[in-house]
Amino acid sequence: MTTTYSKRENAFEKGEHVWSVEDDCLIWTQPSGDSLTLLWKDVGAVRAAFTPSRLKRWRHVFELTTRKGSRLLIDNGHFRTVGDFEDRSVTFIPFVLACLDRVIAHAPDAKASVGDSPGSYLAQLTFAGSMLALMVYVLIVLPTPMGWLIILKLLLIAAMIPLAIRWAIRSRPRKAPLTLGGLLPGLPGLAGNWP
Repeated sequence: MTTTYSKRENAFEKGEHVWSVEDDCLIWTQPSGDSLTLLWKDVGAVRAAFTPSRLKRWRHVFELTTRKGSRLLIDNGHFRTVGDFEDRSVTFIPFVLACLDRVIAHAPDAKASVGDSPGSYLAQLTFAGSMLALMVYVLIVLPTPMGWLIILKLLLIAAMIPLAIRWAIRSRPRKAPLTLGGLLPGLPGLAGNWP
């Protein structure tokens, strides 16, 4: 049985991208009708990650990397209209699990990881930490006409810290076993996904 997943990327595309999991390959059909084929035996690495954005706070990605270094990144967000995205996790999860099943069968030596790529994670963590430190500095140092406002400022900072910690824990890069359960922490709404 073929498992498929489809989504529209942006406003400039008339149709949806469709990925079909076949026994020996993944077929990606673009809205223009062109199709690309990725043989499962050519997969060198897989990665699943929680990568939220301002408009897609629930966004997760699945990345397939070939042995030659080419990457295919697929997320669970479907474009509806400007600023409005649909969470397609209901069809995304079975699609990712079907892909993993085929990779395990045809490329058992492929590497698996969960979370952001190490370089991206380090850059984002450095930026977020710097901005948090700058915000704390500005909110505390800047004078306010009412002295009690400092308490409100500190409460604002305290409210943001748990969100930053949650992101840092869920997005951290880590190796995972190449098993169906190994990448579950990087997939939406499954056991092990929440710290």
